[in-house]
Amino acid sequence: MSTLIAGTIARGGHAAPGWIEVTGEVVSACGSGRPPRIADLVHDGLIAPGLIDLQLCGAAGVEVTQGADALARIEHALLAHGVTGCLATIVTCEEDAAVRAVEAIESRAADPGSPILGAHLEGPFLSPQYPGVHRPELLRAPADGVPSYYHSPAVRLVTLAPELPGAGSLIASLRAREITVSLGHSRASVAQAQAAFAAGARGVTHLFNAMAPLHHREPGLAGAALEDERVSLGLIADGIHVHPLVLALVRRLAGARIALVSDASPLAAGGCDRAVLAGTDLRAGSDGAPRTVDGRLAGSSMLLDEAVRRWRKFTAATLVEAVAAGSEHPAAALGLPVPLQIGSPADLVLLDAEGRVQRTLAGGRWIAA
Repeated sequence: MSTLIAGTIARGGHAAPGWIEVTGEVVSACGSGRPPRIADLVHDGLIAPGLIDLQLCGAAGVEVTQGADALARIEHALLAHGVTGCLATIVTCEEDAAVRAVEAIESRAADPGSPILGAHLEGPFLSPQYPGVHRPELLRAPADGVPSYYHSPAVRLVTLAPELPGAGSLIASLRAREITVSLGHSRASVAQAQAAFAAGARGVTHLFNAMAPLHHREPGLAGAALEDERVSLGLIADGIHVHPLVLALVRRLAGARIALVSDASPLAAGGCDRAVLAGTDLRAGSDGAPRTVDGRLAGSSMLLDEAVRRWRKFTAATLVEAVAAGSEHPAAALGLPVPLQIGSPADLVLLDAEGRVQRTLAGGRWIAA
């Protein structure tokens, strides 16, 4: 049985009247203008692709590393917020914990009803000079050996520092497996970043955060990423990790390459002001952002729908532009099918004029309010 949905549809950074027909778990037909028959549902807001979060460490009070029950709890929160796809992000931790986490994520990624698409390994190949919330004693270089869990089919994205010994070889081997490589937690020079992009790295993780600062004589990783049009720019647009003025500047320079991420911690959608992430105690700061006891930022307290709304607010992006930065751009960064096209997964979200989620369709099934 098919469902035909009509209204204003967001595609490719533009919005126009149209319709989408869903059969089972996929989009079976779509078009512009008037639908071919009376629609089963007419939405008076915006019909948009489901949001895709490339970096989510936790939500609803739990981490992605806490097993199947925690992942189910996170999934429920994501779908309620219009996030139909995400990469469960493993912050550097002990190897046995990472092995168990990847196994649980692999099981969820194999379930077509789960929004979890796979794992994002953020570490352990990060610079000890820019560890962020990652525990420095657990960081290492690729030349020291690659952990066994890196070979799981669930791994979809890896963040690493390209200046570390052995990073070039690891980038090549990951790309041979069609795993997306992103650069982050790094003190890389322009030359080192450019060499990594030439080797196949195609992303930067939370631009500006946990990397050498952009300087007019030493642009570093941030400058190299902004200049290279092949590179997807992961960005936490909460207005805390990056100043709103800088967000607006980045949109003008590279708006079509922005992939908004939440970098959500267990405090997101959790109804709590204290939590633990990778063995580190977190508490909500006066600005609402998660912080360690010594005041360092440790992810965000928002989910991706809020990032879309804040990107719009801080940068004057249209709602359609902002939605693309939270859906189509991340999909492209992972090599996923173009959303809301014939044959693509039936993942979409109905938004109001302010970008608030009204309903979510995931895998052809409406999510209960």
